Amino acid sequence: MCGINGFISLAKCNDDDRNILKSKIETMNDSIFHRGPDSGGVHIQTPIIFGFRRLSIIDLKDSANQPMVSDDENLVLVFNGEIYNYIELKEDLISRGYKFRTSSDTEVILKGFEEYGDQCVQRFNGMWAFAIYDFKKERLFCSRDRLGVKPFYYSVVGNELFFSSELKAIHAATGQTKANLQRVYQYLAYGYRMNDEETFFENCSELQPGTNLIIKNGKISTEKYWTLTKNMYAFNDNPDYHTEYEELFKSAVKLRYRSDVPVALLLSGGLDSTAIARVTDDLIESGELPPTDIHAFIASFPGFEDDETEIAREFIKTCKHIKLHEIRMDEQSISEGFEELIYGLDHPLFSFNTIVHNRIMKECKKRKIKVVINGQGADEAIAGYVRYISGVVLVDKFFSKGDFTKELKALNKNNGFSNKFLVSQMFKAMLNPSKAAYLRARYQEKILSFLNKDFVSSIDKKLKTDYKFSCNGQNLENYLLDKINNQGLNMILHYEDVSSMNQSIEIRSPFMDYRLMEFSFSIPSKLKFNNGITKVILRETIGKSLPDSITKNRKKIGFSTPFTDFLTEDTSFNSYINEVLKDTSFKSKKIWDSKKLSTVFKNPSEHPQFPFWRIINLEVWSKMYGITNL
Repeated sequence: MCGINGFISLAKCNDDDRNILKSKIETMNDSIFHRGPDSGGVHIQTPIIFGFRRLSIIDLKDSANQPMVSDDENLVLVFNGEIYNYIELKEDLISRGYKFRTSSDTEVILKGFEEYGDQCVQRFNGMWAFAIYDFKKERLFCSRDRLGVKPFYYSVVGNELFFSSELKAIHAATGQTKANLQRVYQYLAYGYRMNDEETFFENCSELQPGTNLIIKNGKISTEKYWTLTKNMYAFNDNPDYHTEYEELFKSAVKLRYRSDVPVALLLSGGLDSTAIARVTDDLIESGELPPTDIHAFIASFPGFEDDETEIAREFIKTCKHIKLHEIRMDEQSISEGFEELIYGLDHPLFSFNTIVHNRIMKECKKRKIKVVINGQGADEAIAGYVRYISGVVLVDKFFSKGDFTKELKALNKNNGFSNKFLVSQMFKAMLNPSKAAYLRARYQEKILSFLNKDFVSSIDKKLKTDYKFSCNGQNLENYLLDKINNQGLNMILHYEDVSSMNQSIEIRSPFMDYRLMEFSFSIPSKLKFNNGITKVILRETIGKSLPDSITKNRKKIGFSTPFTDFLTEDTSFNSYINEVLKDTSFKSKKIWDSKKLSTVFKNPSEHPQFPFWRIINLEVWSKMYGITNL
């Protein structure tokens, strides 16, 4: 895991320009030092300059440093991420006559590209963002992993293209101080981050998951090499879904322990992370993983109703090789990490839980942890968060003439949902999901009353279309695919990358293994959600060896936080908000009525918290980056 920066001239540049650009790349490297404190490097060779910061995890020797140049000096590579199946790929390449000078996955990418060209990415199982320049072909090839775990941003300024793992590096190189107003409006009004190329900075783009970017003869093009759809997984005749899922899951977990530094776990009392911990403990016990104690970390909220610490404690008692560390969360620890995290994200916060994740990463860093495994991706792949998917399932049952009444009763019985709540979820499910209608329906009218009318009217009309009902609703598979391909998951992955890399820590997620994803969308829906129960196939495989307190706990919590308490009580965070409101930067903003908003913040319990939480975030971000057009 590392940080990459780069520049390519889309036209001819002279030596004076190169010296200036070298200085810019070095500045970019400095701005993302936290992503790779172990070493750094710059490669200059017309028409490119590549920069790199390294967090050493696989092959710790200097010979594995980057930028890495091919044996014939024709290719140069910068790479951020991990190729988990690099050992198998290396064996294949050796059989084809290639020789290796390192034990790194970086060199596997380089030689894999020499052998297979652009198609090499189809062979990778991992997370990546990389750039390779071919001097003979005068061609730049960039790629981002299938699901977008690792970030890749770029910006074209005149005849120059800059790219980086973080927007702050591009900001440092280009001096961009204008916000993308459509993204700002989208954030304030709806509170979601769509999976598209737009960022909060004007003229800065994000390369999409499963996409390659190519520059040849000064022309930029992108091509999609992978998109998650239904029925991608190739089953044998008469497949045993449960056995195959369990084998794939264990393989995904085992691959993510490939590391030359210690690996830790993020734990909650939920099904996903404890399933990973259960498999980890079993793999160590069976000798399939090296004998060692694995450290697991959980956030503790004393006195908070949804605190899962006790469940985690009971589970750990069943493990032989996992040691639990509890991280106590309080108001001071939350407010102290707020500005640091916004700077790391390069945009305003969407989720309060991100602050908690950042705090956990700080504790891991204190214990010199470099790699952490978590349970991200299971909710989207095998149907978690029952309160949100319940409406989708009921709509599908109703319009497809399925057993609607049976499903309704099951949701009542297994999750304690009232009929009134479930009916409201059905109506929300019938709204166009790509517009994040739930948040919009609840908050849009209220928040827009505090925004400048000229600002609102200037935004593209496509962001303000009326609600659209679908007479046949949408089924569970389409809903989950939309969460992965268009919204939701991309935002969560971005948070996790930033909060971990801020502390020089790599996050790995077994559920994000593309094989598991393809498998999950090729099995019957009833193996995901059935009779009001989520993640059926996980419960019926790994879940059999977990305590009932986990497998029969229907309430999805995850890293839940007492959000309202922090905003409404007289805490250090509340004091921080008051200081923001007094600042001339907040009062001088043209896009909102600061006097009206100050009144709202004096009585936060009387208003929906999330929209006004977003305003504070936007103000802190815009001041931090010197944004000039708000």
